[in-house]
Amino acid sequence: MTRVAESTESSSPIVTRAVAAGLNNEFTENYHFPDWQKSLLNLLGRFPADMGRAAISQFQRFSGLPASALRYFSMDELIESRLNDYAQLDRQFPAILIGPALGGATTSLALSAGGPYLPQAFILTLRGGSPDGDLAAYFWRSYDAALSIARNDPRLVTIQHYDPIHDGWLTKYVNHLRFKLIDLPEQYDQYIRQKLQSGGAVIYLDCGASWLRYKVGPRNFFQVGGWGDIPDEEFLSASKRIRDYARKAGLGYTNWRMTEFPLERGPESEWGSEPGLAESLHQFCIQHGYQFVKISLAHPHDFSRLAFSAATKLLEKEGRPPQGTLVECFSQFDATAARLGSLLPLWLIFNTQDSARLLKEMSHQFPKDKPIFFSPLATFSITPDMAGWGDWLEALGGRDFINIGARKSHYPADARALLEWNKPLRRWVEENRRPVAATLSADELLLLSQQLPV
Repeated sequence: MTRVAESTESSSPIVTRAVAAGLNNEFTENYHFPDWQKSLLNLLGRFPADMGRAAISQFQRFSGLPASALRYFSMDELIESRLNDYAQLDRQFPAILIGPALGGATTSLALSAGGPYLPQAFILTLRGGSPDGDLAAYFWRSYDAALSIARNDPRLVTIQHYDPIHDGWLTKYVNHLRFKLIDLPEQYDQYIRQKLQSGGAVIYLDCGASWLRYKVGPRNFFQVGGWGDIPDEEFLSASKRIRDYARKAGLGYTNWRMTEFPLERGPESEWGSEPGLAESLHQFCIQHGYQFVKISLAHPHDFSRLAFSAATKLLEKEGRPPQGTLVECFSQFDATAARLGSLLPLWLIFNTQDSARLLKEMSHQFPKDKPIFFSPLATFSITPDMAGWGDWLEALGGRDFINIGARKSHYPADARALLEWNKPLRRWVEENRRPVAATLSADELLLLSQQLPV
């Protein structure tokens, strides 16, 4: 029997592992590669970026779960896997966070509050995608399974997520099926009652990120496109830049509309908060005497701003300045390094123009004459909305930075960076170790969220 599990590089597992390690002031690796893959990545890193990009994309042919594995799907097993990430934390906490796995932002907020994070969303990577961009072929691969799983488990909704641009190197060969909790599962109920201090706080991160999606069943949705600097309507309208991208990427299709299902606006697949879980948590807290704090922000970037503000507040509590800034991107984040090195973390969603604009906005708050660590994302899609190397330099206002991501010569397709990206950062932290010990209460985090500029 094939075990049904999330990819170790998916958002929720990366964040839960990072929070668990950070609560013990330990480092963890976001990417887990067997030795033979490490050797391959090192080898590819010696060649030009185009060669590495082609090889990495082809490698996806052999990844993902077989569709037959979904016969054994269990939401309870996915939940237990994430709770097991905290198995070594044998103590109670003043707060527990729940909501979307907003990478370094969620991780930093959990560590600022001094407690674990429980994900709302889970994703399976299934074998077989759409090599030529045919939406129908992608959709039908997982549609029946999505309907069946939701029909049998009223605690969740399913979202089939197809982004042939930002995930183009993946969706040619794999299929993404996401599950979001809309009710409090028994495992979370038990975990909170065991690990949350009496009168402690459940902090729900309510992210208002929305997207156009097709309603393909009672609790089933299909989303085309994903967060970046391409609007959802553009994915469905086959604009010129999308047609140009498709031609270069070898995609024969750019008609990504569906006519047989209604189109509606709802929570974005990866970053949006699905309704239902917050209401369930609120009732749970009333019943068991916990504080329920809902932090509602409209945009994923707002949680990055909040995490940056929280880190600043923690150092103010300790009466000392930050030692520098850590600019992270997508899955290349290291919240433990930020805490141990007294660095202000700014998490960017992806290597797209909207993230470059956030960096430009926030760079004015970076401490002067202190190091800036910047992690240019090592991904393998050159998208129409990608921020180029010059865009990052402009966003940083010409300030020097220590590169802990993709090399300029290989950006964004740097296979070696997947292995090496955080090593300069961790060396610096070990030489300049000044751990942050303070935490923020749920009320303090809520107040900071209300003070963010609109």
